[in-house]
Amino acid sequence: MAGIDKAAIGFTIAIVAIGVGFAFIGDNNQNASFVSPPTLAAPTTSPEEPKAQTDPFAEIAEKVKEEAPIKPIKGGWDRLESATDPGVGHEQHQLAVILPPSGNVYSGTLNYDASEKVQLVALHGPLADGDDKGQAIWTPDGETKFALTFVDQDMSSGEWKFAGNALAVHTMNPTPFIVDYQVDYKENPKSEMAKTGTIQSIQDPGIGHESHQLAVILGPSSDLFTGTLSYSASEPIQLVSLRGPIGPDETPEKTWTPDGETIYELTFVDRKTSMGSWKFSGNALAVHTMNPTEFTVSYSVNAKTSAVKPTTEVMEKPATQEMEKPAPVETSGPQTLSVDIPSGTAVPGCEETDECYLPSSVTIKTGDTVEWTNSDTAAHTVTAGTPADGPSGVFDSSLVLGGATYAFTFDESGSYNYFCMVHPWMVGNVQVN
Repeated sequence: MAGIDKAAIGFTIAIVAIGVGFAFIGDNNQNASFVSPPTLAAPTTSPEEPKAQTDPFAEIAEKVKEEAPIKPIKGGWDRLESATDPGVGHEQHQLAVILPPSGNVYSGTLNYDASEKVQLVALHGPLADGDDKGQAIWTPDGETKFALTFVDQDMSSGEWKFAGNALAVHTMNPTPFIVDYQVDYKENPKSEMAKTGTIQSIQDPGIGHESHQLAVILGPSSDLFTGTLSYSASEPIQLVSLRGPIGPDETPEKTWTPDGETIYELTFVDRKTSMGSWKFSGNALAVHTMNPTEFTVSYSVNAKTSAVKPTTEVMEKPATQEMEKPAPVETSGPQTLSVDIPSGTAVPGCEETDECYLPSSVTIKTGDTVEWTNSDTAAHTVTAGTPADGPSGVFDSSLVLGGATYAFTFDESGSYNYFCMVHPWMVGNVQVN
């Protein structure tokens, strides 16, 4: 057994030795093959840099874009191709002038459809010397200066209500664009109701507003102003319209008074921007800040006036009845007040200017009726309640299609909030006294 064990051990050692030998030879051969492999000789020239990957469909897409047929113009619309903006500092921008600078005041509605997203421009001026005090300015020569209302809706098509001495659309890109447009406007000679100007604010005379600043554009009047304001201020401002003076039985949510006795209902819109346009209604128009320091605002406004009918009328006593008792007071019967659902409210944005319903807040008496007219192409609802709490059940129009109306008679006093169930950013209020 000892002999067999020794033989087995010797055989095993021999096998291991042979294996190690083959491994050593193989390793040497492998190392030798990487020292100077005949097929991997070093190149005589530097290797080429890898080519950047390209979109294989980019050329096809560009070709399709170039060969695409030109979109036909809508009936009643016009078409413009932009040119280099002639404004100083705007040399890399493109501008399409729709209404050129005028000494009169343009106001109206612009509908536009451009080949790319555009900004909307209205100019106010030319400014007098010293009037450029922080508001945005556009100038073609460095001397003739206009205040600039510059609105970026981040859209290639839409609608804009404007006022100004010129109207244009604009991009910050150097390449030309195409814009189709339809503009319904009036060119009004300057007057008290159609004017362009620059105002320096003063301390707000309203009680409780002593630390605020106010710039009055249309002063308080017994007539009702309705119109469009476009503005460019030296800082973000709030928009203000007043209705009144109100009667002792009216209790609007927001009021303004200079003396504690003459009280106005206050419409207060805070867009948190220094420029824009606003379709307004009221017995006075102003812009405002809650800051104690003065601001400057340049603007164009076009308004019309209408007499406010009193709710009661006293019958005149005929001359032949001098000795008779005075004629009784005749109280006017129930009234119907109209509210418009304007075009474009199906897209968020109208809530920023409180213009999803026009007017968004109305004050009536018990027995009066409010009639809503849908001027939009989308269907909307007029539903009592709020988006947060849902319908209250007092009234609900269900879907009101474009061009249709909905009316509701308010028989009980109170404050009634309402909204659109399809587009919940749309909110309004009816105050019933």
